[in-house]
Amino acid sequence: MLRRLTLDDLAAIRKHSQPLTGGIAPTTSSALFKTQRSLQKPRSRNFNHRLNDESRAREAATLKAAGAELTGRVLSLATGRPSPEYFPLLDLSFRFCQPNDFSTQHPRGEKPQTNGHHGDRDLSVEIPASLSYGYAGGSEILVRFLTEHIEAIHDPPYSNWEVFLNIGSTSAIEHAFRMFCIRGDHILVEEYTYSGTLEAMTPLGLRTATVKMDEQGISAKDLDSVLSHWDESERGSAKPFLLYTIPTGHNPTGVTQTFQRRKEIYQVAEKHDLLVIEDDPYYYLQFTTQEATSESNSSQHSSDLDSYLQSLVPSYLSMDVSGRVIRLDSTSKTLGPGLRCSWMTTNSDIASKIRNHHDVGVVCPSGLSQLAISHLLEDKWGHRGFTQWLVYLRDEYANRRDTLIKACKKHLPLDICSWQVPSAGMFLWINLDWRQHSLASKIHDESLSNTFAAIEDSLYRGGLRKGTLCCKGSAFFASNETPENMFLRATFASISLEELDIAIQRVGEALREEFY
Repeated sequence: MLRRLTLDDLAAIRKHSQPLTGGIAPTTSSALFKTQRSLQKPRSRNFNHRLNDESRAREAATLKAAGAELTGRVLSLATGRPSPEYFPLLDLSFRFCQPNDFSTQHPRGEKPQTNGHHGDRDLSVEIPASLSYGYAGGSEILVRFLTEHIEAIHDPPYSNWEVFLNIGSTSAIEHAFRMFCIRGDHILVEEYTYSGTLEAMTPLGLRTATVKMDEQGISAKDLDSVLSHWDESERGSAKPFLLYTIPTGHNPTGVTQTFQRRKEIYQVAEKHDLLVIEDDPYYYLQFTTQEATSESNSSQHSSDLDSYLQSLVPSYLSMDVSGRVIRLDSTSKTLGPGLRCSWMTTNSDIASKIRNHHDVGVVCPSGLSQLAISHLLEDKWGHRGFTQWLVYLRDEYANRRDTLIKACKKHLPLDICSWQVPSAGMFLWINLDWRQHSLASKIHDESLSNTFAAIEDSLYRGGLRKGTLCCKGSAFFASNETPENMFLRATFASISLEELDIAIQRVGEALREEFY
């Protein structure tokens, strides 16, 4: 039997270890940190035959897997991860009990006290609660702030609406699917949609019922047609009752549904008794004009801030007379995705069931994340300061969008590339005339799917060779049928303004090499 590592062994190993990679979300594995003696042991048996259907269907998330392509020279237009310059947390410090303080006497000294949350807060008093098991719906101070926020911005037109916290919107979406759907069900989605949602559906045995889109987003006419002509025997399931939509700064297309379009969609939902998952992480990044014309002012008057809030397209929640909307908001695009904190607003009946699910699953969002967020929103900013921050982000992302559009006009072959300028969000959906590619002339009906995939992969690899990572449009296709159009999704969120120009120049060079 091998001798166990001692504490002195661990200290010696760490002394001679290599520096960590660092950076944002580097891929890692325990295999990188094991000693040679551990790596030389025999492998475990394989128990994949014990996995259930759900587990066997799980694959690596497409967007996360693409991150493995990033090297030091590659600029990423792929992941919608905000640049760290838009994280409001500037510094962090902790004071911990030290080993020498450990004794039979409690190292904290005095017995923890309660904080009434009135006047100045003593955060040290709240640490015990933050490190304990929390309420499934989130801390009372955050729920209070977010309830006030929702009532001011959306003012749901029924009484028993509830706001509660989740550990991110992707988790909340998956929870909603589990609460309402059974294997074999169809979920109504836009023909192009967030890949994470599609990948959450597959292991659960859920299928997509796609709805066409136009320049104003999801088509109310097609949604009604899909539902009115649903054939259960042909489709193999009952008529769908759950609609998932991204109404603002749509991921991946960048389209924002107009108020009129939202009213039309809601009318269809009423007609067919649908539940609507309103996934809206880009809601506050609505650009007031086609191009940004002014910088935000940190000393804006309340009237200016109210004007910004009133300029936002009304949400589905704001017109929801029946309580059929499940609205998802997130800190990921406004405060930082690593906080893993989002909030859901829906009727109290649905809310209670999802909180019950939390109790035996995620339990509650991170207590420390909640403490940091509540300190920022409640104590440092308040509602006015939070709104000023949202206006600042809106203007910054509008400038980034304009920079990307300018670079595209300058560097991309315009006889091959076209796009609709996004009026919100973080993404540009670039349409590629792939039939001009040399491989397209060799297409036969039976090889259309393979040829499409080969051309798309060649364009993707060409961009990587030049040093730019984009997202394949096919990652966002909700239908398995071979599409007519090919796209690249580019984000203007994650790299600097100077790098945006360089990244698009590289894409342009790669496209010209492929097509000309």
